[in-house]
Amino acid sequence: MKLQFVYPGLLVLLAAIGLGVRVVGLADRPMHADEAVQAAIFRSLWWEGYYTYNPDEFHGPTLPYATVPPVWVAAPPRFAEMTAADFRIVPALFGAGAVLLVWLLRDGVGRTPALIAAALLAGSPAMVYYSRYYIHETLLVFFTLAAIAAGWRYYRTGRLAWCLTAGVSVGLMQATKETSPIVFAAMGGALLATWLWGRFVPVTERHEAEPDPGSPNASRRPLWHLAFGVFTAALVWATLLSSFFTNPRGVLDGLLAYGPWLGRAGGAAPHVQPWHYYLHLLGWWRQSGGPVFSEGVVLVFAAFGMAPALVPRLRLPDGAHAPLVRWLAFTTLFLTAAYSAIPYKTPWCVLGMLQGMILLAGIGVAASLRAMPGLPFRFLLSLVLLAAGAHLGWQSYRASFLLPADPWNPYAYAPTLPDAERLANDVGQLALDTPAGHAAPVKVIWHDGYYWPLPWYLRRLEQVGYWTDLPAHPAAPIVIASPRFDERLTAELDATHLMTGYYGLRPNVLAQLWVRTDVWEAHLRRLGRL
Repeated sequence: MKLQFVYPGLLVLLAAIGLGVRVVGLADRPMHADEAVQAAIFRSLWWEGYYTYNPDEFHGPTLPYATVPPVWVAAPPRFAEMTAADFRIVPALFGAGAVLLVWLLRDGVGRTPALIAAALLAGSPAMVYYSRYYIHETLLVFFTLAAIAAGWRYYRTGRLAWCLTAGVSVGLMQATKETSPIVFAAMGGALLATWLWGRFVPVTERHEAEPDPGSPNASRRPLWHLAFGVFTAALVWATLLSSFFTNPRGVLDGLLAYGPWLGRAGGAAPHVQPWHYYLHLLGWWRQSGGPVFSEGVVLVFAAFGMAPALVPRLRLPDGAHAPLVRWLAFTTLFLTAAYSAIPYKTPWCVLGMLQGMILLAGIGVAASLRAMPGLPFRFLLSLVLLAAGAHLGWQSYRASFLLPADPWNPYAYAPTLPDAERLANDVGQLALDTPAGHAAPVKVIWHDGYYWPLPWYLRRLEQVGYWTDLPAHPAAPIVIASPRFDERLTAELDATHLMTGYYGLRPNVLAQLWVRTDVWEAHLRRLGRL
């Protein structure tokens, strides 16, 4: 094999490994409430032919639109026949695709650091776990890395196509999630900090002071290129938010969304965590005597990668472009600070800052290997790094396959418990013992709107109704209810129904199952128990 094919071949191999660990057993973990909501949104797009952006919840349209091609290929006959894997394949593909994007940065961070970063992206426990999770975060990570990579290629080449690609990526970021402006602010602040650094910090490395031979007149790009890039970003965002201009109101809603989201960011939401939550999540996490989860090796080597970019006397690895690495360092620092300062925190948001840390960690590993005084020390460090990489791989396996919905798992936030699947199976079996079968009426009576993911698990039943208070006539052949209604339901249903048991939906969240007596007796007869 020719040498020039070895490097891209290794990247493709890493991406293939990353894809493999993301797609195996995708349907094994119970469907999270957020995933179930997104599946319902896709159902409206797929079966009813429309998507309407909601400025208050649920994020942007890139996730449901990106789900159309794989579902079209799978061709399920109806929504009820879709599985969790049909949806989770979307973030899995984007998660593995992010590994390939590192190729575009190989002459910015260095070829060896880029390869190390690709390996970390492929195997990071957080990256793997949320690439198997049908939410927006992995798509946001992919589009962010695409914007960085395309921007870098434009800096190197000056080609308008790369500027427009960066614009498309920025537009997709904004159409993915309302937290994108935090990323834009961190990038812009880092650009200013990098410029100020170049103006006021003495340069000690000659190659930093000289023009970059790969980007002649890099600072003199036509302004109309930038204007076209901004226009492209705005067009992509508006096209998706307006559902391809069938819902012009979506563009306005995309701006109005920042009202409720700013309220949540300020702490007006249940997901409030201390400032160090994300660093705790990555550095050292142990819950109630469970196993330790840590991506501390990434944090340590990310710091080692920042050091030569910010300390003039230290040298970067060969092939690393100092201003780009410095910009990555500032962007990661600003993004980490911003997310840490916002009281509203959910664990998947850690991916944004972790992506930058991984790129810097690749640089830090290469710089550390070069700094070792002699081959024996480099060999010893290499063994330590291989052990650390194996430990990250083991944690990915434990998080995604052994404890995917366990409270010990730091990435499993308010997970749906396996009991939800047992409830769905029991309700489905009970429905068969009614004259109407799957068309039997089922009433879900909950104390608020957070009865999800029940709509996903009851999707095969044809007549399911949902109430957030006790209806005037609660009786139905099958009733699923919050225990908060136990006393009132006992008064209403005790003469005709049996409360057959409790089921855990989420940690500390139970559901009761009430079954009409004749249905329960028919069920027991079919099972030979009566």
